[in-house]
Amino acid sequence: MREVHSNVVRPWALALIVATLAAGCASGPGPAGRPPAPAPADCSAVATEIARVEEARRAAAEKHEGAWKAVIPFAVAARYASGKAAAGEADRQLSELHAESHRQGCASERG
Repeated sequence: MREVHSNVVRPWALALIVATLAAGCASGPGPAGRPPAPAPADCSAVATEIARVEEARRAAAEKHEGAWKAVIPFAVAARYASGKAAAGEADRQLSELHAESHRQGCASERG
């Protein structure tokens, strides 16, 4: 009979561990770690902040839509959920910024 050594790491197990760690490092911190941005003081600041949040939302949407590209299934689910949450947070911020822009009487930046 063949002896089984439980303290030997199989190459496939090591590859799985490395892939898991790499997938975890590939995603950035979520929006929960960021403090809410203070309300911009003038129309120019509101427009700048709207552009920044719209870019963040575009990046989140790409992450959300590109989740299928991840190799490991649970990484796909994590990236999908993370992208969806980030897009939702960006939508919430945009709503607040557009409301602030409207309250200040700023010209609409929407296209």
